[in-house]
Amino acid sequence: MRRTIGRLIAIEGIDQSGKRTQAQLLAKALSAITQSTKVVSFPDYSTPLGRQLKAYLSGKSQLDHHAVHLLYAANKWEKIREIRQQLRLGSYVVVNRYTPSNLAYGVAHGLELGWLYHLEKDLPKADIVFVLDVSLKTSFARKKRSRDVHEGDYEYLRKVRSTYHRLAKRYHWKVVNAEQGIDAVHAVLWKEMAHVLPHRTRSRLASG
Repeated sequence: MRRTIGRLIAIEGIDQSGKRTQAQLLAKALSAITQSTKVVSFPDYSTPLGRQLKAYLSGKSQLDHHAVHLLYAANKWEKIREIRQQLRLGSYVVVNRYTPSNLAYGVAHGLELGWLYHLEKDLPKADIVFVLDVSLKTSFARKKRSRDVHEGDYEYLRKVRSTYHRLAKRYHWKVVNAEQGIDAVHAVLWKEMAHVLPHRTRSRLASG
């Protein structure tokens, strides 16, 4: 797929690591120096497959782990036409969870990395991946109740966090200490964006 100056930025991490907040802040900052920006979140519960995922995560349905991660992948394919169009137009697409989530959560479920990778290998690749890293203690402190079946499983989230760290080394994802304040985390992401912006916008980023 041919792109103009569009970029795809993935914001990752365990539950309650601040992904939604940082995705919105990054998109707002980018919109001041670039063309259009768009925030996309996964899972997208508005789609047919997204509604199946919501039922699973709320504990209303039981699924084999392979089926769960097939749904996570397919949920992205439901939105891929929109994402590709935005990239062709030169937009900056900031994604709250993307392929790295399915890899980290799937491996933590005991699934094979290669199988998970091939489910999404033909999706547009992220130009940069930020993993917002918080402790399990912080995650549970930020949301004490009404956690879904993944959020509420302490041991599972411990495995997910550990997997994120291992995969970050393998795929060169940027691990960011998200125990800091919101503005401090945003400052780190903003600085790292210099590595993926076109040359003509870097000077504006440096002075922003």
